[in-house]
Amino acid sequence: MTQQMIHPLYGALAPWLALSLLVLGRNPRLSRTRITGSLLLAFFLLRIPVGGWPLFAWCRTLEMNPSFTLTGLLAIALWQRLSGKVIFRSEDWRAAWIVGSLASLVLYPMGLGLTSIDSYSWGWGPTVPILTAACATLLLIQGNRFGIILILPPLGSLLHLQESANFWDALIDPFYGGLSLIALFYLMVAHITRWKKSHLVGK
Repeated sequence: MTQQMIHPLYGALAPWLALSLLVLGRNPRLSRTRITGSLLLAFFLLRIPVGGWPLFAWCRTLEMNPSFTLTGLLAIALWQRLSGKVIFRSEDWRAAWIVGSLASLVLYPMGLGLTSIDSYSWGWGPTVPILTAACATLLLIQGNRFGIILILPPLGSLLHLQESANFWDALIDPFYGGLSLIALFYLMVAHITRWKKSHLVGK
């Protein structure tokens, strides 16, 4: 299989995973028929032509290179949904949102013109891969399962599954970055609320 075929196939994986989660819904009881039908429906929906292009091609115009991190997290979420088992604990998801938020705050202000530092250029060198490997190692030592997901960006880069060769694109994309910032904000609000309640009860 050539890279010209691999790149669009990989690019369609994240939209398919996300759409499959939406189609499955929140029903706690999933039959095999419901699971198979939902996965196939998501696949065929992405192949519907709109303006001469299938929907998955329109998805690629929004994000040409979904990060391996986002794809891995979507796969975990779908696996949990299908199996009914807890694969990622709350601390694993929390680590995912923290890492995604930090990476987006380092990378995207440059793209918004808020700083003169070209942080995107760091992705062409060894700095970002080394920091990612160090973060993955630290998380794995602590028993945090998100460390396994952080192994995917270096692995995917080595296999050239994306069109982009910049490591930033392997690590983070705007969807993962935005979702991480929103999730981290809600986690902070929940933590502050619990802290206030505990102090009010203490009084």
